[in-house]
Amino acid sequence: MSPLVANYYLTYRCNARCHFCDIWALEPPQEADLQTIQQNLADLRRLGVKYVDFTGGEPLLRSDVGAIYTEAKRQGFYTTMTTNTILYPKRAKEIQGLVDFLNFSLDGSDAETHDQSRGVKIFDTLVESVAIAQDLGEFPVLNHTVTAQNYQRISEVAELGQRLNVRIWLNPAFTAHSHYNSKKNPTPEMVAAIESAARQYSGLGYNKAALAFIQAGGNDTQNPRCKAVDAVIAISPDNKLLLPCYHFAQTGVPIEGRLYDLYRQSEVVESYRQSQGKLSVCEGCTVWCYLIPSFFMGMDKYWWLNQVTYASEFLARKRFLQRV
Repeated sequence: MSPLVANYYLTYRCNARCHFCDIWALEPPQEADLQTIQQNLADLRRLGVKYVDFTGGEPLLRSDVGAIYTEAKRQGFYTTMTTNTILYPKRAKEIQGLVDFLNFSLDGSDAETHDQSRGVKIFDTLVESVAIAQDLGEFPVLNHTVTAQNYQRISEVAELGQRLNVRIWLNPAFTAHSHYNSKKNPTPEMVAAIESAARQYSGLGYNKAALAFIQAGGNDTQNPRCKAVDAVIAISPDNKLLLPCYHFAQTGVPIEGRLYDLYRQSEVVESYRQSQGKLSVCEGCTVWCYLIPSFFMGMDKYWWLNQVTYASEFLARKRFLQRV
């Protein structure tokens, strides 16, 4: 089966200072140029990848981000962007119509809460960005990171979504790993709060498989569910294939224009494919950006819950668009 998603890190630079993430504190490497990215996209297409999530850091810090998305659409990919919105008002027209899944990060329903979590004053810019995107015919979704600090206030976030006429997707903060604060792990209380709020407010969505997986304790290295290498291709800003994933990267293999052959024939890739989900760092993992693509591979209860999630979200978005 072909990999489904490429998590393509355009940059590690970020203009926010989120308390649950320290990617902004990393020493930024030399970033690959547009020609290199074009070559990698061509190889990703040959490998069968359908979705490219250009991520970071803050992807809008790339001066050539419009050209990158234009190339991805030219090659036939579905594209995703998650932005903190600091630069969105200035660059919105540059990426208009090029992003299939446009996500704005949201940590709280008011300026004090959101800005404190983000480490910069950007709530007003977020609200402005929603209006700009809607005026441009885009369908922005607010990605709300649910943490130990804010899970009791999801209803307030839902009400903000109603006021802005925008859908909200609830994402639990990741469990402990190399780039995130281990004190913000999903808890049973957070899971219950997400489920309760989604039942009460039609404008909220969440991944049912991911929450069920969290409730089950996350990845079990003795019976791993993670297919990070099979389902996802992770590429670093300095053009390395990250194995087995970005968050638990044990190695970064220089791509050097040979991504297709590297992924299909390399012994090091095959080694990590055989050990995906089995490494000691994989125990209890709930990093949904690798687990959710994994749930599309192998038919079990997580496969079914994943299918139900996306079928119901498709219908919810369709109803929402008809309403607006």
